[in-house]
Amino acid sequence: MIILSPQVATILSALLLIYIGIVVEKYYVSWSSVYANTLSFLIMLGSINMSFYVFLFLLGYTLLGYISVKLKWKRIFPLFGCKTYGSLVLVLTLGSEGYIFGIYSITSVLISWVSVAIMVHILGYLYVKHSRRRRSKW
Repeated sequence: MIILSPQVATILSALLLIYIGIVVEKYYVSWSSVYANTLSFLIMLGSINMSFYVFLFLLGYTLLGYISVKLKWKRIFPLFGCKTYGSLVLVLTLGSEGYIFGIYSITSVLISWVSVAIMVHILGYLYVKHSRRRRSKW
C-alpha cells in the first residue's frame, strides 16, 4: 500500500532537510548532514524525472559534499549543509512539477536554487538570532 506519492515524499524529505539545517545544524556541517543529503538524493532519484546533466550536477555536488567534510574545508561547508541541499531538493522536486522555473537546464536550476537557498538561509539566521535572544533571557 503506497501512502505518499513519490513527489510528496521528496518534498517532505526536502522540508525535513531544511528543518534539520535550521534547527540542528546551526553552526557547522557534519557527517550526519552529508548522510542526510545523500539519503534525500536517493529518494529524489526514485521520484522525479530529471535530465542527465542535472543528474550529473547533483551527483557531483553530493560527492563534493563528502570530500569537503572529509578534508575539513570549513570555508565551503555552508554549500553542503542541509539548508542548502534541502533547498536544491525542493527546487528540483517543485520544478519537476512545473512550479518553479524548470529543471531541465543547469542555469534554471541554479537560479531557482540560489533564490530558495537565500530565503532558507535568512530563515535560519533569524531562527538562530531568536533562539540566542530567548536563551539570554533565562
